[in-house]
Amino acid sequence: MAETNDPKQVIREEIRKKLSAMSEGDRHRDSTNACSRLCSLEAFLHARVVMLYMPLATEVDVTPIALKCFQLGKTVCVPKVDWKRLDMIAVEVNAIDDRVMDIDEHGIRTPKQGQPIPPSMLDLIVAPGLAFDSHGRRLGRGGGFYDRFLARTRDSATRVGIAFDGQIIDDIPTQDHDVMVDIVITERRITNAKPLRSA
Repeated sequence: MAETNDPKQVIREEIRKKLSAMSEGDRHRDSTNACSRLCSLEAFLHARVVMLYMPLATEVDVTPIALKCFQLGKTVCVPKVDWKRLDMIAVEVNAIDDRVMDIDEHGIRTPKQGQPIPPSMLDLIVAPGLAFDSHGRRLGRGGGFYDRFLARTRDSATRVGIAFDGQIIDDIPTQDHDVMVDIVITERRITNAKPLRSA
């Protein structure tokens, strides 16, 4: 494979190696701890409409957050991706098991059907990422789906990045279209992101 000078790609490769080296037991334990931290947030407790992602095998499993939302009577949404248009929408679900979820052509769990929820209705959005930093800068997988989606949410919504502690790095290179998160959560810490204001 050809060497790349793209700093984002270098970080992606490093983080992917770290994630694939985690044992299933560590991943389960750390996911549970990260989810507990998220469910303790004031922003979570007050949110009525919560958007979660459907995790890939190496990502933080947010199933405990979904179950807590259902227990508390919150509205839960998950992404439905339109791969042709390179876009995604939030779709309401009342469960996240195989009765309501399917696997799309990219191996991502996706709702079979459901009511689309406008981004302006979301109170809290939980976003995955390959890496985050303490400023709330997020490095995704390169498709830009979450950057485009988060840009359509209202300013008062809380954007939370959730990851394993090994995915937190000092500095993520960003571009103008990259959207930051307000809070970064791992199994070890909750970081209120320090917003970067352009001069």
